[in-house]
Amino acid sequence: MEVGGLFFGLFFVLFFCVWAASLVYWIVAIVEVARIPDYQYRAAGTEKVVWVLVVVLAGIVGALIWLLARRKDVLAAVGGAPPPPPGWYPDPTTGEPRWWDGVRWTAHTQSQTPQPPSWPPR
Repeated sequence: MEVGGLFFGLFFVLFFCVWAASLVYWIVAIVEVARIPDYQYRAAGTEKVVWVLVVVLAGIVGALIWLLARRKDVLAAVGGAPPPPPGWYPDPTTGEPRWWDGVRWTAHTQSQTPQPPSWPPR
């Protein structure tokens, strides 16, 4: 057998193995990004939809960007149970009702919110 043909055959097999491994990793990355809960992304300061689109549309490059840029931060943001939904809750420091946006406390308090006029007017 000719050396050139052997080299071409080995190159083809190696190329196919790298291609198959990258395809499998891309699919695993899509599944991983999709399965992580939304609140973990928000706790890490990013959005789930953005990373699903990056990984799906950019292919293996998007999967590598996910791996190197945000995966560690998002997985480290595990807080156990999901935070409560957005709403008015007592501020842990003052006890005054403060708006919780689903991730963090905002500057809005109920004392700043205009109250509807009482009925009947006096």
